[in-house]
This record gives sequence, C-alpha cells and structure tokens, in this order.
Amino acid sequence: MSEPVQVDIELLGRHFTIATPPDERETLQEAVRLLEGKIEMIQQHAKVMDADKIAIMAALNIAHDLLRTKVGEGLEMAAFQRKIRNMSEAADTALRESQQALF
Repeated sequence: MSEPVQVDIELLGRHFTIATPPDERETLQEAVRLLEGKIEMIQQHAKVMDADKIAIMAALNIAHDLLRTKVGEGLEMAAFQRKIRNMSEAADTALRESQQALF
C-alpha cells in the first residue's frame, strides 16, 4: 500500500492540504475542478456572497446531480437506493418473522 500524498488546493480563497493515495490524486484534482465549476456558476447566478453558503449550495448541487445519475436500465440513483433499502427492509422483516416462527 502506498503512502498518501499531500495535495494543495484552493477553494473560495481558502487553502487546503488533503491527503490522498497517489493513484487517486488525479481524481481528487478532477473533483476540485468540478467543485470550482459549481462554485463559479453559483457566484455568477446567485446573490449569495457568503463562502459557507456557496460551498453548501455547490455540495447540494453535486449531490443532487449524483442522485439523478442514471444506472442500469435508466433508473435514477436515488430510486435505485430506495429500491435497495426497501429490499433490505423486506429481507430483515422476513428473517425476523421466520425466526419468531421457530420459537
């Protein structure tokens, strides 16, 4: 296992040093570019100037985009997660009921 490398980034005028595995460095830098793009879009279209609010809005935008990502046969990620959660709950219920029947 490789030792993490330190990556320096700057967002909203603030400096951050983030440790990441060497093979994830480019992915981290790509994530920073994505976040910078969202921040820039918010700054251009919103009247929000507080850095914390901009960061939260950018994070919510990215999370929303992720959850709308299509998987499999066009199923949105959020719907996919709900289906998995429902199946897990149904399996837990069935397991509990079958165990109660044994006693």
